[in-house]
Amino acid sequence: MRFSRPKGFIALSCLSFLLFGCGKYSTTTLSLDLEQYQTQSVAWGQCPADYFLDEQARDQNFQSQNARCGFVKVPAQYIDGTALPDFKIAMMRQSATGSNKLGTLFINPGGPGGSGIEQLQWLNFPEQIRESYDIVGFDPRGVNHSAPVSGQQIKCSTQSDYETYWVDESTPANDKEYLATVDTLDAYYKKCAEDNPTWWTLSTKNVVDDLEIMRQVLTGNQPLNFLGSSYGTTIAAEYITRFPKHVGRIALDSPTTNEPAKPETEIAEAKAFEESVLRLVQGYADARGMTVEAVKKLMLKVRADGDNDLLIGFAGMKVIDAANEIHQSTEYMFTHGIAALTYYETNDAQKYFNQALDEVSGPNKWNGNFESFALELDGYDTTTLGGSRYAPNNIKRDNSFEIMDIVRSMDLDFPNDLSSAENEKLDNQIRKVSPFWTKLTSDSSNYEYKGDRLGIDWTEMAKNDDEIPDPPTAMPERTNSSGKAVLVVGSRYEATTPYVFAVKTAKDLKSPLVTFNGTGHAPLAGFDNACLNDIFIDYFINDNLPSGSVTCDK
Repeated sequence: MRFSRPKGFIALSCLSFLLFGCGKYSTTTLSLDLEQYQTQSVAWGQCPADYFLDEQARDQNFQSQNARCGFVKVPAQYIDGTALPDFKIAMMRQSATGSNKLGTLFINPGGPGGSGIEQLQWLNFPEQIRESYDIVGFDPRGVNHSAPVSGQQIKCSTQSDYETYWVDESTPANDKEYLATVDTLDAYYKKCAEDNPTWWTLSTKNVVDDLEIMRQVLTGNQPLNFLGSSYGTTIAAEYITRFPKHVGRIALDSPTTNEPAKPETEIAEAKAFEESVLRLVQGYADARGMTVEAVKKLMLKVRADGDNDLLIGFAGMKVIDAANEIHQSTEYMFTHGIAALTYYETNDAQKYFNQALDEVSGPNKWNGNFESFALELDGYDTTTLGGSRYAPNNIKRDNSFEIMDIVRSMDLDFPNDLSSAENEKLDNQIRKVSPFWTKLTSDSSNYEYKGDRLGIDWTEMAKNDDEIPDPPTAMPERTNSSGKAVLVVGSRYEATTPYVFAVKTAKDLKSPLVTFNGTGHAPLAGFDNACLNDIFIDYFINDNLPSGSVTCDK
């Protein structure tokens, strides 16, 4: 059984889609009169204090005193007949530092749910890019500072969200446990939808239409220059498909797929993820003088300890030692923490993994390190968690998880058109290419729910509401009729967006593929590889792309 539920259930077969979204809509004709949006002007001014990251989180070349912020107003829906309030898309701009300005460069860090305003502050752009481009980071609709004009951020209850992590059974062993968990998650969805009536307008299609409004307002007739990483490549690919006449210099860094529902995609994701986890297992084995099989056995024991309520940490709802601020942890926080580490370049992830596994497998069974990685991945400020009691009103987090969950749900209604035999075949294929992770995230009882109640989610709520358009059930091919090649970069050994996605994206968009011979996700936007930097600079400064596929080593 493959769940597509948040938090309490891990969906191995759609992990990268869950985390980064891969939705795409077909080209549509806009029926709304957009002139009022296309002809607006932006009042650039000083940025609000809460836009800025802590100084230690910023790149040394980012100058906060030179940053300017503003809004572009966009419609909630690009069709007539909706009475919903407009959105204000928040932007931060760093003006070109040189005299020979080439244009405006828009950026998106991924997600969906990632903040371009924050990315502008931590990206170490090459100096030639800073000199030649106004760089604009924006928060896509719903993300962080981009909210309806009413000013209310789209966000679920933090307490309700947090408690979905600590359901009694993240891997249920019987119907009672399963249905109790479904009750918790259903309550989460219903309350969030009630509090956020514009939730259903969050989709990649609308984000791309918003980007086109931004391009027109900020640059006039100039083409779009854009750097998209991870889910940002979903935005980029759809823009290229739908607005080919306005394609400028566009880079897709670790592309997503537009075929997330295909069995071949699920198998590729599972295989890449298994390989990433096994690299961590091998690294731990080498560092501790153990065999790989011994490390696997150790991790399965940790998982069983979590199942038996023996793991401790700092963040759970149940306090078991108030004096020492120790909380009960779970097996889900162990595995979700491992999943979070697969976003890191392996060399960086390995040291964190080694320390965390040492502690959780030691006599104290401390799972706090894995909890930190898991919760930080989903937007929690971990300094506000824990303490001598469970204090939900003190918890701080951003809204990145619900944005991710809503966007991927409104982008695609995963078709369930496989027969029982085909589903069983796919499950077996996934288990074959990902045997260890499947075992690590499965209940030892091998329980599988056979009933009809799978619970609600955003997709089901949209389909059950006549006033909300149904998410599409299929995705058209990505195309590039602009006559211009773009820059496609794929990391050969990463798990988040497998390399095969980059290969197909380059082919679909009629563009050369640059292969990074490493494990890191979104290697281009790290701007710490000389080979990738040279290619990026030559493209964005001189409009030169490699004549064919090339490889950059670590």
